[in-house]
Amino acid sequence: MSESLPGQIPIFPLFGIILLPNTILPLRIFEPRYLQMLKHSLKNDQVIGIIQPREMDEEELYSIGCLGRIEHSKKQTNGNYMIRLQGEIRFRILRELETETLYRQVEVDYTAFAGDSQETLREKEMSLLYEVFKNYTARKTLRIEWEKLEKIPAHYLVNILCMNLEFTPLEKQALLEAPSLDERHDQLITLMKMAVAEEENSSTHFIN
Repeated sequence: MSESLPGQIPIFPLFGIILLPNTILPLRIFEPRYLQMLKHSLKNDQVIGIIQPREMDEEELYSIGCLGRIEHSKKQTNGNYMIRLQGEIRFRILRELETETLYRQVEVDYTAFAGDSQETLREKEMSLLYEVFKNYTARKTLRIEWEKLEKIPAHYLVNILCMNLEFTPLEKQALLEAPSLDERHDQLITLMKMAVAEEENSSTHFIN
């Protein structure tokens, strides 16, 4: 684990959105408090913590989020910013800091997630993931370029699906908090199967 990881970080609470290690999250920054946060981050550690509030529009946060490093930022003509965050490592909040900034800051610990940067899947039969995902996309009528998808490294594919598929905020948090990439892979397959089953049940009820 890098010694350069900051012990105190600004956080960007986003309901229904997670960041995972070794993935990219594009964001548009437009609220004054987060523009202030971004400008501070660009001048200092260039990191932002992405974390979910427990409920929409509530202050209480989950205890685990993911540190993102700003790999690209572009100021728009209206003063807003488009940025890309590179997921680095998950963190656990130790305490929230009292500050005078418009944005929130926390003290964090990375100890439990030291292996995030070297995440790898154990030897798995990826055909199961592809099969379940194909069923999921068919039920959700999603268009996928399968030739390109099958070239994506397995560890990256698992994480980007966890971030981008239509799971509930609670389900996404469970995927974020999975102890290992292997367990996240298994949870992802379970959630996709559940989504397919729900779609099938809905179709059956509609026909009846």
